[in-house]
Amino acid sequence: MIQSVKIFCDFDGTVCLGDVRTILFSTLVGEAVHEAVELWLKGEISGDECIRRECAAVDNLDVEWFNEIIDQQEIDPAFPLFVEYCKLKNVEVEILSDGFDYYINRILKRYNLEYLPVFANSLRIEGNKLIPGFPYLNQYCGRAANCKGTHVLNNAGNDQLRIVVGDGFSDRCAVDYADVVFAKRKLIQYCRESNISYYEFSNFNDVRNRLEDLLRRKRLNPRHRAEIRRREAFRIEANL
Repeated sequence: MIQSVKIFCDFDGTVCLGDVRTILFSTLVGEAVHEAVELWLKGEISGDECIRRECAAVDNLDVEWFNEIIDQQEIDPAFPLFVEYCKLKNVEVEILSDGFDYYINRILKRYNLEYLPVFANSLRIEGNKLIPGFPYLNQYCGRAANCKGTHVLNNAGNDQLRIVVGDGFSDRCAVDYADVVFAKRKLIQYCRESNISYYEFSNFNDVRNRLEDLLRRKRLNPRHRAEIRRREAFRIEANL
């Protein structure tokens, strides 16, 4: 029986208005990174290999400029109030990203939201080089360097309703296991193609309004197909 709700939020293009990872590499090296991204989207290279190539393309990094680009990025104005509402209702909020902890933590701190749990790829700066790390790499996932589906599976209990809020390619694994999906942009197309029910949103005011409706219900039920997918995933994991 569902006792509580947990929300998993994508960062780039969802919490943050822009895709920070794309903005950073496009600004720093321009067209040089597009080939790697296209190969990743076609499934010809893995998500972590795509990121390695993006970072390798950055030569002679200007750290001050790098941080300046990050500091220009803004989050959805409705997100802080959404988080406050979730705290009031004892709803957990977690950030899942196939971007980097470096800029996510920096941006969240600027908005006094650094207490939110963040699961992302790591990034450190050595001299004038960007060095990526992949603490949540799932070798069986070909979609992202940080498989969000793994977090949705493992970071919530059986008594929690799993909600995913996202917009793009790296959110696909997550919505496969979600009970409720809030989608925009490319994620809408995937949900339609995969016959996954979803709520379309444009900002976190939309998410909050729909969440209020959900929390008013006398009973919250897991999505049957997602529940089956989760059971299958746990069974496969147990046999590995």
